Amino acid sequence: MSELDVIIAPSEPRYWVALGACVLAGVAMAKWASREKGNERTTLRVIGLIMLGFQVLDLLLALTNPSMSFSVHRSLPLHFCGLNAILLGCICFKMNRAVFAFAGFMGMIGGFHSVITPQLPSGDAFPLFVLFYAKHSALVFVPIVLSRSFDLRFRRWDWARTYVWAVIISTLMMGFNALLNVTFPHPDGLVANYMYVWEAPMADNPLVLDWGWPWYLLPLHVALLVHLLLINAAFRRWLPSEEGGKRLRWFE
Repeated sequence: MSELDVIIAPSEPRYWVALGACVLAGVAMAKWASREKGNERTTLRVIGLIMLGFQVLDLLLALTNPSMSFSVHRSLPLHFCGLNAILLGCICFKMNRAVFAFAGFMGMIGGFHSVITPQLPSGDAFPLFVLFYAKHSALVFVPIVLSRSFDLRFRRWDWARTYVWAVIISTLMMGFNALLNVTFPHPDGLVANYMYVWEAPMADNPLVLDWGWPWYLLPLHVALLVHLLLINAAFRRWLPSEEGGKRLRWFE
């Protein structure tokens, strides 16, 4: 773990303040989107700009914050949360149900665990702190808003396809991390650990076991499958899929 990594523990008051703010902001966004009848395209554009803006701010802070410096080993949006924020932002401008399925599933899982067991990878200066919680709470609530207000749905086997793609992408990321750490090591010793497939995250999460690489990944894969099944069941119970002939309004 780099000296820039900061763990926010439940024993800290700011942990609970931030968690409460995330819930209130997510509920407010859902209510706002549901009231914008007849103005859906503008609402989508606003949500998309917010999600993409989070990643732009991430890069700008890495470039301008004097306590950190931009580095390809640390600053690229190559964690699943960064990737899914970009994908969710893009589909607000160009709808794609398959991309929504992947980014929706993975975004909700990653966002939830990030705000419950936060590990800030670039320090906890106030702007970074706010941005971390804003982006990761949005990853949880934006897929719900897109389903409730814009007719995007998960299909029956999207959870399985999402798992396969997550395995493929994270395996490729192992190679990218190795390329940076072995072939182009950082002069200050920073380690590229995108998607946490080079070494285990240090967040206080019961799913992360001190088993060493690559064995710590095994319970994470099991947990990913369980989360995918639970979210799939919840969405199919309260937000049924479009199967059966219903055409989605936003794919016209």
